[in-house]
Amino acid sequence: MEPYIVPLILLALVTTGGYFWGRKKNRWIGAWIARETEAALRPKETEYVNIGGCIGYHFTYALAAPFREAKGTFTLLPRHSLLYLPISFLIRRHDRFYLQIFTDERLPGEGHILREDYYLKDKDRIAGAEAMRRDRVVIGTKAYVLLWKHSGLDRRLRRLLERLEGRGETLLHVCCYPGNRNFFLYIAPVHGRLEPLLRTAVEELKTWLVTGGGDGSGDAEKN
Repeated sequence: MEPYIVPLILLALVTTGGYFWGRKKNRWIGAWIARETEAALRPKETEYVNIGGCIGYHFTYALAAPFREAKGTFTLLPRHSLLYLPISFLIRRHDRFYLQIFTDERLPGEGHILREDYYLKDKDRIAGAEAMRRDRVVIGTKAYVLLWKHSGLDRRLRRLLERLEGRGETLLHVCCYPGNRNFFLYIAPVHGRLEPLLRTAVEELKTWLVTGGGDGSGDAEKN
């Protein structure tokens, strides 16, 4: 037997075993992400579309008022590919969870909360950030950058962060987009912590909705 045959056989066994382990692991992660998201949002209807087998899912939820719909995506590290996994860890570092929540109500203005380490990697990720007001807030062990346009919106951003204390360390970005009436959240999901984070965030974001003819709170300035 040629000397290189044994290493090749061992490599094949390891990568094959790693594939089945990684596929099982990602299926488990995908299941609890879906379960915790549904527990937090309590959708009336759900739809999931698989991405590349073990990579993740797109999902759409029909929601009860005051929200209308939620759309999101979660993508997982390629744990089923042991050869690529180390590279993916360097590039991505963690699983990713993106969520948009839509409403038919008006929103008080554009505002962002970004975890500081995430924001500093690319300060140009927010269009028009140079024209926004800015502040830095430390909650627990994490620092966050707040960006907002409308007067009084900073109070809402700070209140959301305060309510998420002890739950929000994995929150990388949350924003309010009044133009298409939706909230966006980007989270590094952690088992057992996604549901309380989402539940608390959604409860607080409900108070941002502007109903009727006025601004509902008196803290959104006229454009």
